[in-house]
Amino acid sequence: MSFLFAALGVLLAVLGTAVAASRASTERAQLDRSLATAAGEKAALVDTELERMRALARVTSRIPPFSELYADAGSRAAAIAAVAGPNREINNALTYLWQLYPDRIVEAGYVDVGGAENARVVDGTPVPVARLSHDVRAWPSYRQGVGTPVDSALISVPFVSPTAHVPVVAVTVPVALDGRVRAYIELELSTAALGRVLSADRDSALALQVMLTDGTAVAGAGPQFPAPLATPAGGMITTHGWRYAIRQVPDAPGWYIGAAARPHSTIQLAIEPTQAALLGLAVLMLAVALVGFRRYRAAAAEELAAEQLARAAAEQSSRVDALTGLFNRRHAMETIGHELARGSAGPGLGVLMVDVDHFKRVNDRHGHGGGDAVLIEIAERLRTGIREWDVVARIGGEEFCVVAPGLESESAVAALGERLRLAIAERPVTLPGGLVVPVTISVGAALVTPDDGSAEHALDFADRALYAAKRQGRNRLRTFSQLGAADLRAEQPECLHIAEALAISSDLREGNLGAHSRQVADLSAAVARRLGLGDEDVLRVQLGGWLHDVGKIVVPDLILTNPGPLTDAEWQTMRTHPAIGADLLRHFPELAPACSAVRHHHERFDGTGYPDRLAGDQIPLEARIVAAADAYSAMTAERTYHTPRATADALDELHRSAGGHLDPVVVAALIEELQADAAESTARNAAV
Repeated sequence: MSFLFAALGVLLAVLGTAVAASRASTERAQLDRSLATAAGEKAALVDTELERMRALARVTSRIPPFSELYADAGSRAAAIAAVAGPNREINNALTYLWQLYPDRIVEAGYVDVGGAENARVVDGTPVPVARLSHDVRAWPSYRQGVGTPVDSALISVPFVSPTAHVPVVAVTVPVALDGRVRAYIELELSTAALGRVLSADRDSALALQVMLTDGTAVAGAGPQFPAPLATPAGGMITTHGWRYAIRQVPDAPGWYIGAAARPHSTIQLAIEPTQAALLGLAVLMLAVALVGFRRYRAAAAEELAAEQLARAAAEQSSRVDALTGLFNRRHAMETIGHELARGSAGPGLGVLMVDVDHFKRVNDRHGHGGGDAVLIEIAERLRTGIREWDVVARIGGEEFCVVAPGLESESAVAALGERLRLAIAERPVTLPGGLVVPVTISVGAALVTPDDGSAEHALDFADRALYAAKRQGRNRLRTFSQLGAADLRAEQPECLHIAEALAISSDLREGNLGAHSRQVADLSAAVARRLGLGDEDVLRVQLGGWLHDVGKIVVPDLILTNPGPLTDAEWQTMRTHPAIGADLLRHFPELAPACSAVRHHHERFDGTGYPDRLAGDQIPLEARIVAAADAYSAMTAERTYHTPRATADALDELHRSAGGHLDPVVVAALIEELQADAAESTARNAAV
């Protein structure tokens, strides 16, 4: 009998171990999925942080004051530097970087390759010149800084900042003049910022680390764990009693994200209090164990099915608005990002932003129940008013978004938006109690392309158009292309100041202290008014006048300041600046209305200009106006390659250019403006 009880006990132990092993396998698979997902997501987020720092450093290195500091004595660049004061501009640029990301950047510096500091900003405060170090060659980032290849940005291993005294990694970019590296820009990114990236939305059961190839920990979140014996590019490993998922940071060689957790062992799962009674109740427990095993398998299957259903329901609820049944902001943003990534099905992607007019009054008068009924009805009308493949989402309290792929033009987007606006306004909403409530909406429309940037950019374009519609009285639609400088000034008054600063920076490289762009902007605005354009169009033209030469930021100084004739290759480089300037401005919604004038101000009325060889009325009016003002300013200004013409000669040349180079109507308006200014000036002088 004892043998029988022992045999039954062993059998039960085997069965119990099998059950525990099955549970351990299931938990291991679930843990592996969680670790792999966390490591992959955090690798992408850390890569975004590092690429942002590299991009900031590269862009900053191209700002003229950094290279002008090393201009040869007697050169034009040195003369510009003497006027512009590069040290102050350098400090301003470095301070601006800190102001952009005060929670990430702790120090920004500009260091000579000989080891002396040119400038340093710590926690947003420029260090006085007297306190700058004359020899930083012992600093951890110095060797990397002087060894960084031109046009590259490198990221250092972690170290304690000698100036900010916190753990950091340094991003270094060289500044070269005449093909020789003269200094480097250093941005120190706090490792605590990377730690915050890891901590965001972290599963409390997981530990996360940013680590290097040698196992050095850069930042972490959660419990500390030992570095794995190896850092593969991807995969799962178990060591030191930890389960690891390792993922390489995509564009940062040698940087990895490790996600780790302690898995439960089979023995831990197998030890249960009831096991002690199995030896004494062998036969009975065998029957109970068999029945229990079957029930466990059934319960496990039910649990797995319930978990899958719960996961599917959670995924659905995370993308669907509970009140209206529409998709939510997350799904809308992912849809826009996906469509931009694949280029959409046509020339562009239509985005509509919709806002219910005076919705607070509905809530105040009819309660939140009435407000909810209005939102549900509007959602249904929007859903029935779009195409089958379009997406409509509720992205805020009373805000909706429509994503419409494959539209041919902004006018097609506007037509869809107008149909939806009329579908809401044409009949009131009937509340459950029978009360009738008239409702209208305001709509902002934009057509975006992959070149316009991210999903946030696309939504921002439509959002700006929406708020322009609201400012103009509501119950209307505005498109992004209709926005004038007045709209931009209403929401961001500094846009013209930004344009002026960019223009002056560009003009300084040619040595005219900003006078050229100012004259072109003023003349363009005056001609626009003389042609009868409205205030919005006048401001759009003025913005184009300020920014028409902003693309020259990529043209080398040797070409800009060449006193002699340019070679064919140099002309080819010079002719790229209109398109480059327009592409640059397209990514800044505040300055985007100037894109047409900037891109086409070198087109000729006879169709022989560049970059698109447009002719006549094909050339946007604002570009024709800026072209004429630019031509007059260039003729009467002193340049390195010619002496200024007298006003009378310049007017004669404008007459000769009308119909060939320039628009005759614009030329006539420009000459009238110049003659009126001359007469007014003569009258003032006579009065004096």
